[in-house]
Amino acid sequence: MSPKRIITEDEVQGVAKVPPRISKVLISEVTTGAQGISMGVALVAPGSRIPDHAHDNEEEAIYVVSGSGKVVFNGGVEEREVQAGSAIYAASGVRHEIVNTGDAELKLVWAYSPQPPEHRRR
Repeated sequence: MSPKRIITEDEVQGVAKVPPRISKVLISEVTTGAQGISMGVALVAPGSRIPDHAHDNEEEAIYVVSGSGKVVFNGGVEEREVQAGSAIYAASGVRHEIVNTGDAELKLVWAYSPQPPEHRRR
C-alpha cells in the first residue's frame, strides 16, 4: 500500500484538551507515514490558551491562520501579540504559551521536527 500523501482536516478527529482547545494531528507517522516531521492544527477557544510548555527534543513552528492572541516565552520574559499571518518559532527547550485574547477562535497550524514520540506508531 502506498503512503497517504494528502489528508484533509475533516478526515482527522480532533482531541479535546483542557484548557478548551482542539488539536488535530494531520501529518505524522500514524496518518501518512512521515518520519521526520509532524504537522497539525489547534483550535483555541476565546479566552483559552495552549498552556506554558517546552519540547525537550523538538523544534516547533506555528502559523496563525485566523484570530488573535499573544505568545509568551519563558514565563513572561518575552510577550508578543500575534494575529493571522504571524509565524512563531520555539526552539527545543524554550518554554512557550499561546493565549487567545480575541473574541473569535484562534486557529493555528503547527509543525514539529522531529515529530514527538506520541505522533509515532506504538
